[in-house]
Amino acid sequence: MNKTFHALISMFGIVFFLEACAQKKDQKMIYLSDTYDKFPYDIYEPDKKCELKDDLREISGLTYYSENSILCVNDEEGIIYKYNHKKKEVTKKYHFDYPGDYEGIELIDSVVYVLRSDGKIFKVDHFKDKSRISSEKNSTQLHAGNDTEGLAYDPKTNSLLVACKGKPSIEKQKYHGKRAIYEYSIQKKKLSNEPKYLIDQEQIRKILEFDSYSNFSVKLLEKINPSEGDITFQPSAIAIHPITKNLYVLASVGKLLLVLNPKGEVKTIVKLKRKIFRQPEGICFAPDGTMFISNEGRGKKAILLKYSYKQ
Repeated sequence: MNKTFHALISMFGIVFFLEACAQKKDQKMIYLSDTYDKFPYDIYEPDKKCELKDDLREISGLTYYSENSILCVNDEEGIIYKYNHKKKEVTKKYHFDYPGDYEGIELIDSVVYVLRSDGKIFKVDHFKDKSRISSEKNSTQLHAGNDTEGLAYDPKTNSLLVACKGKPSIEKQKYHGKRAIYEYSIQKKKLSNEPKYLIDQEQIRKILEFDSYSNFSVKLLEKINPSEGDITFQPSAIAIHPITKNLYVLASVGKLLLVLNPKGEVKTIVKLKRKIFRQPEGICFAPDGTMFISNEGRGKKAILLKYSYKQ
């Protein structure tokens, strides 16, 4: 076996070990700050579980559409899928661009915004009418190295939030040890030069009480594959709660769900069990607070989970 293969084996082994160790070491799965009463979802007991068909095996982002439907994208095709979770089937497909690594989607009024992993944001208008559908591609300062995966709409500022799974900065060697979320002005079609939110991975490790061996493993993985960076927490999806206005940040790498208040302070950290969250890549909310989380297939069926909001 060549060195690259050995490195991959080591990388996946460490990732699995870190997640298993963290969950075995401490049976407490939900961490709350002193100013946060409770996490309002039974995260390990979804109200509904939908197995998705092959079109959505690589589901990577979702947004609320109607009482029974969501819109979603996968990370391979330039297609917006309308999925009816009551009927458990795709009811419409809207082609908006060429195949690509599409990671986030947001519906704002009658316009859809789609995020690609290289920082490009697509504005899709008239998507309901196949004869009139138009797609406008907008570049940002972010690039493939930032690996943009999370997209959320903030109605308070009429802007999109863009989360970076990879490098946190536009410039080199900035915000080391952090994960960044930028703000994109819909009106100006412009991305902020500095992140709106920074998530400190060292803070997360302290809250989760990672032991010294886990920290050593993180540093070892960075040497094996520097492009991956710190594996404590790599955002794969974000969404703003319609009632509390808190920001939910989901991570497949790290298997965590963070809740931040509007100031960016961490209020909750939820450990996600691997058997339920194989590869969580999408999150969105209905107006009443109902939460949806999607999991990519990873060789099996992709899964959509539905949770009722407990005030």
